[in-house]
Amino acid sequence: MQNTEQQNAHSNADKLQSVISDDLFPQVQHISDVKQVIEEMQGKSQNLREPQVKALLFLERLGQNEYLHKDGSPYKDLIEYIKKQGKTDVANPEYYLDTIEALIPKPPKQIVMAPDGKGAKR
Repeated sequence: MQNTEQQNAHSNADKLQSVISDDLFPQVQHISDVKQVIEEMQGKSQNLREPQVKALLFLERLGQNEYLHKDGSPYKDLIEYIKKQGKTDVANPEYYLDTIEALIPKPPKQIVMAPDGKGAKR
């Protein structure tokens, strides 16, 4: 009876392993898929973080000070650059590397069934 239980447990583990590897870890079939993602990411970067937005708001507010800037805000061009092109120019390369790394398929971890029938990860 114990032998049958172990065989069932082993069979269930194989089925579970098959489901996990097929559904949760899709394979990237072609290098063109990775190339397409890289091309799509050109010109994109992470959103501005809170300290960066606060700095932009400070510059805008500072530019509105007529006592300091009688001819208008000298920061308008800088603010527009930061909001559009600047954030991609200074984006952390890890942002792009993490995205590319996420595309690389990783083999699923094996599931080993313990003698008592409970799953244990190795």
